Amino acid sequence: MEPNITGTATRMCERRIVHTISRAFRTAHLLTASIQQAESAVLEAIDSFDPDGETEETLFRYVVHAAVRSSVEHILPSASNQSESAMFLPVELQAVLNLPPNLRRCFVLRVLVGLSRQICARLLRLDARRVDQYTCAALQCLAASTQDVPHLRQASG
Repeated sequence: MEPNITGTATRMCERRIVHTISRAFRTAHLLTASIQQAESAVLEAIDSFDPDGETEETLFRYVVHAAVRSSVEHILPSASNQSESAMFLPVELQAVLNLPPNLRRCFVLRVLVGLSRQICARLLRLDARRVDQYTCAALQCLAASTQDVPHLRQASG
């Protein structure tokens, strides 16, 4: 009996797409500070995605663009928002949600996603220097916030 190569390839492709959607959801959640808006960004991207002609990285890009496009006001973490975030984000990333929107978005796109400052500036409609300033400020805020978390302070010291 011959192995089903087509079935195996399909399952591998499905796994890659599921992994990409998971990664994209976390990124959208960090960009928007909202689980609902992250979900909307993912659904919008999936609707635009052609799995037969586009790569998983294209799907990820679609999610990032949808999340950035959504007009979001910073949501102060309530007890319910924090518990929702705990389900999706490790404690080390939860502090990112507390950053002001511009700092948070620049940090996520530059540091976590790894976009160039020019691409980040274009996506966020900011000057490239401002992207650098916001990213640096975000890093400083996050470094200060780790001082308040005992197990993170020990890991960094």
